[in-house]
Amino acid sequence: MDMLEKDYIKEYLQKTFCYKCGTSLGSAKLETIAEAPVALIAHAVCPKCQAESMVTITSAGGGASPMLSDLNVTEFKKFMGVKSVTHDELLDLHKVLKRKSLWSLLVKKEKSLEKKQKI
Repeated sequence: MDMLEKDYIKEYLQKTFCYKCGTSLGSAKLETIAEAPVALIAHAVCPKCQAESMVTITSAGGGASPMLSDLNVTEFKKFMGVKSVTHDELLDLHKVLKRKSLWSLLVKKEKSLEKKQKI
């Protein structure tokens, strides 16, 4: 990122406000999630209330939205490259959930993990 881009991003963030407390994100802690020639997606932390937002900045403008997730920025980056779930996989899950509850599947998985740890 060159100095002109950094200045543009800083200027943009000055005009973007925290969804929670209304503070300008101009001095927010910013970590890049993904970068393309025409856009930047970043994780911003409000300097006042520590609310987390995903910020998209393009040469045409941008936007900020609350990060409604329990993932931190490292986890978010980890899942960025993961392939999406297919329709067939979703239908398979639906079939399994018709036979067994999610709770019973999770308990079964947990017991299986406990056995592996004892070995």
